[in-house]
Amino acid sequence: MKTAIVFLLSALVAIPALAGPPLNGSYKSTDLGGSMLMGRYSEKWYPSPMSIHNTTNQESWNGATLGTQWQWHCPWLLAAPVLLYNGVDGSGNGSKIWQSTYSGGLCVLYDGGPWSNGDASYLAQVNTWTEIVTETYASFAVIGTIRNANVTGSFVGYNETCASLHISNAERLGNTVDDGPLATNYPNFWDYLACTDVGGTGPGEWGEITAITFTISGCEPVPTLKETWGAIKQRYRD
Repeated sequence: MKTAIVFLLSALVAIPALAGPPLNGSYKSTDLGGSMLMGRYSEKWYPSPMSIHNTTNQESWNGATLGTQWQWHCPWLLAAPVLLYNGVDGSGNGSKIWQSTYSGGLCVLYDGGPWSNGDASYLAQVNTWTEIVTETYASFAVIGTIRNANVTGSFVGYNETCASLHISNAERLGNTVDDGPLATNYPNFWDYLACTDVGGTGPGEWGEITAITFTISGCEPVPTLKETWGAIKQRYRD
């Protein structure tokens, strides 16, 4: 199962002088033989799986520390998911496939990743985030969930839509209702309303992100228009 994610980068804090756009290339996660880290995610529920306002937080994982290479957080579920397929039989076994639409969200790519080109980080605001969620059922209980997403956007200070992220597997491993508190070394839950970290305050779920391909192409600085001094003076007279 494949996911395409494209990010809109937008500064929410003071932005230092830009050194250069992220390097063009196709970067694969370590499980695919590349140097991009795999990740982990959490999603806060309002108040249950696939509820409106559910908010996701995803961070790279190097085996010891979260978020050293990349992070995207705060996309929240905008509307009730649409059921695309129901293959659950009369005994409660089978699968369901849903389409979920998220709103908002941020992304950060950090210096030291394979895309590094002089900036300390590349910051993002997500435009659209659509997920295809496949649930596996046994006796009417969900025993497995796989996510795939499609998100659009562009880099701050650079050309629009020059990055795409493909995730083939974001798998749920646990949740606070059935498995207790948020597991150690998984990203904290985030609140959609203020886009704030709320620690382990659930309810919510967590899981792993693997088989990532991140592609950057055609990313160039946005040109600036030059004005003559006479034109500037005239504009302020007007």
